[in-house]
Amino acid sequence: MDCWSPSLSVDDEFEKLVIRMNPPRVSVDNASSRKVTLIKVDSANKRGSLLEVVQVLTDLNLIIRRAYISSDGEWFMDVFHVTDQHGNKLSEDDVTERIQQSLGPRARSFRSLRRSVGVQAALEHYNH
Repeated sequence: MDCWSPSLSVDDEFEKLVIRMNPPRVSVDNASSRKVTLIKVDSANKRGSLLEVVQVLTDLNLIIRRAYISSDGEWFMDVFHVTDQHGNKLSEDDVTERIQQSLGPRARSFRSLRRSVGVQAALEHYNH
């Protein structure tokens, strides 16, 4: 029995198109607060968007001190107040660059590829 549903496929492709046309915007703000770094992410909403952002921040060993989450169902805007493991604002440019790379416009396509069988990012391949 085939469980393929044409409507699910069309919805999935439409979602991918919307995200490609409206890539995520990410800003890392160290100027607005004395104690934390603000990471702002906004994009077209899709199932699992918030989880992906939190996972990236967690993978970078950042502590989320506070988060403001807003969505109208089709779009989201999240603001995270983060520190490093020692409670300090982010100071390393490479950490902020990795945040941009992990959450920015080009990262979205790589995350969707990772869900495919046997596909992994080059960085993951070389680290194993």
